[in-house]
Amino acid sequence: MSAIRKINSPILKRLIKIVLGLLLLFYVGYQIYSANYSQIRTETAVYATMTDMVQTTGSVIRKETLITQPVSGVVAYTLEAGGKVAAGGKVADIYQSEQDAVTQQQIERIDSEIEKLTQLSRPGDTYAANPDLLNIQISQTMSSLLNAVHSGDYTAAAQYQSNVLYLINEKQIVIGETTDFSSKMASLQSQRDSLAALSPVKTGQVTSPVSGYFIPQADGLEKRFSYDQAESLTVEQIRGRRVTPEEIPAGTIGKVCEDFNWYIACIVSAEDAIKLNDLKNEGRSVTISMPFVSEKTIPADIAAINQGEKEDEAAVIFKCSYMDESLATIRDETVQIQIREYTGIRVSQKAVHFEDVEQTVTDEQGNTSTVVHENVRGVFVRRGGEIEFVQILPLYNGTSYVICEEINENSESADEIVTQESVRLSDEVVVEGTDLYDGKVIQ
Repeated sequence: MSAIRKINSPILKRLIKIVLGLLLLFYVGYQIYSANYSQIRTETAVYATMTDMVQTTGSVIRKETLITQPVSGVVAYTLEAGGKVAAGGKVADIYQSEQDAVTQQQIERIDSEIEKLTQLSRPGDTYAANPDLLNIQISQTMSSLLNAVHSGDYTAAAQYQSNVLYLINEKQIVIGETTDFSSKMASLQSQRDSLAALSPVKTGQVTSPVSGYFIPQADGLEKRFSYDQAESLTVEQIRGRRVTPEEIPAGTIGKVCEDFNWYIACIVSAEDAIKLNDLKNEGRSVTISMPFVSEKTIPADIAAINQGEKEDEAAVIFKCSYMDESLATIRDETVQIQIREYTGIRVSQKAVHFEDVEQTVTDEQGNTSTVVHENVRGVFVRRGGEIEFVQILPLYNGTSYVICEEINENSESADEIVTQESVRLSDEVVVEGTDLYDGKVIQ
């Protein structure tokens, strides 16, 4: 009973009321503070370039003629994959045995080294060469060598290796460390004579029936698509002709892509088809990369966009003329189509808001009026102790970032800005914060 009397005492009741009043005042004060002051997180607006890219699968279509060897024996190619050949031009020699083919290749390699050393031994431009320029050439060739090894282009790597050795020898002559290669040439000549004594037997050669790019193998898919009808392919035809390879005729040693132009047939979404159709109407080309084939990019023209309804997928046919060893043997590959590059001010997608903006306008008679623009796209930026809503004009919308046009008084898009300013380089753009509005005071 005594405990109950204490709880009901006037002093305790007054104390409870005071505590509750203080809590209420604290809550109201916190709400007022939160409404007028806010902790935010910002990111600095920077220049950036983003590429609008489409990834799909591309089927390569060439006008291909198979090549067969005329006599039996071991084939030794004299032309690398992707190399150009004229009608009647030699693409391979035929030897009696594999050892004869290897021996002949070694002889040709030594002949090439002897020829280069002979060039270095002749007085002329070599002695007037600039050592600094040679250093640059050596560095560039070494870089090309490493790239070729990294991409698996070992034919090119061998050529770059030979070029590096030549440049290093040339530098030795220029700086006076070496002037006589006679002993090295004598050693190479001795090796050549020993190999020549083995008398490798050549039984014939293989020539190309047509001119074009040489490809030292066949895959049985040469007739899957008609080259002459490539530009009329539809989505259904591209999907329906992913067939198994045909049997390759006996004695086939390769083929020639007899038209220097070749095609890549792709299937893209309706949205991507619109973008590519805009480029085609503008007469612009695209850049294609094949990340699992080569680090190089391929320039291509949009030959055709074949689509039923606007909401349907489209068959896009690209025409290419660039060829190298890595591209010569591909058939179905992952392709990345670079549609456009956009350079501007980058802001986070998390920073983008839509606000109603009041704009004061003045007519020709000097009368002013207020116009309300609804759902203006923009971001909040920090201006001292406040935040300000500024408009953005997106050039490209990515998953995480937006590339915005940089606006100045000479910009064609300046009239589209309805806020006091647009986003500027180095602005502190708000990416996190609550209850954001124009003019809000922040910490």
